Amino acid sequence: MAGRNIRTKFGSGEGNMGSMLAMAFMALGAGVSDSPAQAAISPQERAGLVQSYRIPSGPLPSALNSFAELNGLQVLYDSAVTSRLRTIGLDGDFSVREGLDRLLRGTGLSWRFSARGDTVSILLAQNDRGTMNDAASGATALPTIDVGAETKQRQDAHAGPQGPGDRYTGYRPASSAPMTLKTDTPLMQTPISVQSVTRQTMDDKQAITIRDALISNVSGVTLTPNFFDNVVNVRGFLAPTYRNGLMEQRYRHLDTTNLQSIDVLKGPAAMLFGRMEPGGIVNMVVKRPLETPYYSVEQQLGSYGLTRTTVDATGPVTTDKSILYRFNGEFFRTDSYRDLVNDRNVFLAPTITLHPIEQFRMNIDFEYDNRIWVDDYPIYPAVGGGPANIPRSRYLSPAFITARMPNNMDKKRIAYDWTYDVLPGWSVTNRLSYSNTGTQTENGFPLALNEATGLMNLFLTYNPGGTDKNFSTNLDVKGKFSTGPLEHSILVGFDYFNFFAPLYGGASIFAGAVDIYNPNYWRSVNLNAAQQYNMTGQKWTGVYGQDMISFWDDKVHVLLGGRYDWAETSANRDKTSAALANATYQTSYDSGFSPRVGLLFQPLPWLSLYGNFTQSLGANQLDTQGRTLAPQRGEQYEGGLKAELLDKRLLLTIAYFDITKTNVPVTDPANAANRLLIGKARSQGVEIDLTGQIDDNWSVIANYTHDDVRTVVGTATDPNTAYARQLAVAGSILPGSPRNYGNLWIKYDADDAFKGLSLGAGVSASSDQLGDTANSFVLPSYALLNGMIAYTTKIEDFTVTAQLNVKNITDTVYYPSASGRSTIMTGPPRTFLGSLRVEF
Repeated sequence: MAGRNIRTKFGSGEGNMGSMLAMAFMALGAGVSDSPAQAAISPQERAGLVQSYRIPSGPLPSALNSFAELNGLQVLYDSAVTSRLRTIGLDGDFSVREGLDRLLRGTGLSWRFSARGDTVSILLAQNDRGTMNDAASGATALPTIDVGAETKQRQDAHAGPQGPGDRYTGYRPASSAPMTLKTDTPLMQTPISVQSVTRQTMDDKQAITIRDALISNVSGVTLTPNFFDNVVNVRGFLAPTYRNGLMEQRYRHLDTTNLQSIDVLKGPAAMLFGRMEPGGIVNMVVKRPLETPYYSVEQQLGSYGLTRTTVDATGPVTTDKSILYRFNGEFFRTDSYRDLVNDRNVFLAPTITLHPIEQFRMNIDFEYDNRIWVDDYPIYPAVGGGPANIPRSRYLSPAFITARMPNNMDKKRIAYDWTYDVLPGWSVTNRLSYSNTGTQTENGFPLALNEATGLMNLFLTYNPGGTDKNFSTNLDVKGKFSTGPLEHSILVGFDYFNFFAPLYGGASIFAGAVDIYNPNYWRSVNLNAAQQYNMTGQKWTGVYGQDMISFWDDKVHVLLGGRYDWAETSANRDKTSAALANATYQTSYDSGFSPRVGLLFQPLPWLSLYGNFTQSLGANQLDTQGRTLAPQRGEQYEGGLKAELLDKRLLLTIAYFDITKTNVPVTDPANAANRLLIGKARSQGVEIDLTGQIDDNWSVIANYTHDDVRTVVGTATDPNTAYARQLAVAGSILPGSPRNYGNLWIKYDADDAFKGLSLGAGVSASSDQLGDTANSFVLPSYALLNGMIAYTTKIEDFTVTAQLNVKNITDTVYYPSASGRSTIMTGPPRTFLGSLRVEF
């Protein structure tokens, strides 16, 4: 007898916590026989029936639907909860009871038969599970089912990934593990700290760059002065940037146009991702094509001549939806509060998804990025014990070159990822990325400031053109199986990375002195005076494996993993002829093991306590002569808790961490041109993150970080020498590392007569921080106020959103970071950014 698929959702209901959270929404399957024989089967008999199953791992709702059809059952559940959950699947002979237990393992859910034995209700695990009837089970009867209300509620609340274009995602990350972890283990069962910036967070704050999206939305993330303007620190150390799990060697000008979320994996991530700094990684997750057609056009206008136009279009190519497409594009142009600085970008990103059969899915990404900009490396000096008393708009690079000959980047990237479900619970995933980036750059470097005269010497590097090639790939095999009472979720993988910047000629010359109080920008310099030939490259091959072992009714999870890397780093620079440069190209060969161990205890479905220990093999450094040094190594101890509050609307994470990094190069006190690998740095602190919805109207992002980042072993020298030569000595705080900083953002979505109106406000605060390795000057503490107002309405078949964001409302003068006495970052003054978005 054919049945019907009916999407449903509970009303509010009355009774205890279990009854209010009990879940139901769908009657499925091959129908339920009305024959007296079947109706007479008791729930106990029905639960003991055994048959064969072959239900693959994947989304929980699909698995429950298949289970219902095979057993002629009705299964009632709430899709608002189950839509983000995954199951290990079923493969073999099981009773109905065993099958339901296995499908729901690790989800925090349980099940209950109706009195007739033909209906199964899926409910929270803390409810009593009865097999006779509702009264006997100790659980309150299910409330009335409201057919169709679930879809309407989501559209009204703009919460959940089913919003138009996957735009209305809410603030908290999904309960399922992010792609960054490469496993299907739910976030609450993973003994690692991971934070995500969702698409809605980026939209509400109009975050254009990766830095905009990360700063203030994730604990432990701070700015750092760097030519690669999307680099941030995580837990005090530089964080490498990945896209869909593959490394992006060039970090310049990465924006949020085609991103669905940004994950920050805290602590040494070398076990999964190779060589890197021990603070963590940033992984950009690209938007994926959708089966439902969606189109969006947005125009943004802001302070300093900013204009940005973005387009997002997606939908099926074929009627059976086996081929999908998505296209994201951007045109961006702006000047700056900094004199002479401007930026222009064209970005095009089409994506194709192939889904010919249920077990196979492939995404193919193309990106083209062309950017022209005047370099704004933060040349801004300290005088005495603090930043110089000059306008924050002052541009101190050698503008006679940098402004007249803007930088240019032309980047082309192609990538794919595919997953094939080989068997239920087993899958293979392969990712590959290749990019070709041509650049022409002119960069100014500060040398020394004469504080008495205000004259600062400048150094200029000029690269008339070079092309970097970046190739990376990996292969992951995942599977689930049992050994007695132990459930295993394993991952084994291989990855390969190769970056090469071929030989190119350029100039590196003294560019004279600039008066920081009265700069004269227009001087000339002979770029042919000091030709140099440079060539760099690195590659590594890594193999890794891990096993997540779960037991004790899925309350205890043990993570065991390790990785072995074979790495090569090659470099040469500052050579005066092409022939000499080729002759002196040097390569360093390194290898190492990176283990990871974690333990998580989940005493309650909403609470997890965890700890981990991990080590990492870091990247090689270069000495002042361009020679490669041995790689750095990292080590972390971490412990904390995760809690899902207010019916899982809020996610709270509290983490304590202790990270050390060794093999840090320090200057040889006997020879300033030599570097010694005796350095050691430590980052030790506490992070708190709270993200999500308080109720249907109020949403929050709150975080706080206390972090002590300092040199443990440095250059042994006297204070005067440390000050004059900017040397790191034992006990000194690393620059750009505030001890305490935090952020609070609250948004209100109105309803009733003001439905469509959204108001947001937030504050970001930071304590004092030291600005150089010698700790010779201080960047003062600051607090910034930010705000947002938006209104969304329907005009015929179009959804129109008008929005205005104001940053630094009080026009506070502040300095977010520094790396030395001549490289202080200045904070933007009050800025306005308005937008008009049309969706259909």
